Amino acid sequence: MSITIKRSVDIEDVVRAALAEYMTAYCNPLPAQYSLPLVRVSGAGGSTKDTIDSFVVALDGYADNEAEACEITRNAVGVLKYAAATDPVIRYVEENTKAQLFNDPLRPDLSRYRTTVIVVAHIEEATI
Repeated sequence: MSITIKRSVDIEDVVRAALAEYMTAYCNPLPAQYSLPLVRVSGAGGSTKDTIDSFVVALDGYADNEAEACEITRNAVGVLKYAAATDPVIRYVEENTKAQLFNDPLRPDLSRYRTTVIVVAHIEEATI
């Protein structure tokens, strides 16, 4: 027996796919081999009202130096705002926090900038 349900989209993968058209982007975990610069996408919460989800998504830009890490992080926000006008899933993007240097204790050899965005998307239907 199957049923049709309403559920949230996999926002990490939706954001990763939108970014991947223009830059290297991954969800967790990062692969063992990767090239810099890159953006790591991770969900950080959210809420639902009616059939609309508002997700908080963290974008971590990694590079060999601070200037590149900052630039790819800021560019990722711009790409997502562009996607809000062109992507069928992403409806609205708002920068929640500005890009800031954010040291990574696991990779102190890399520069990392972090920003968070609010991404609005409609709930999807699925048959299970």
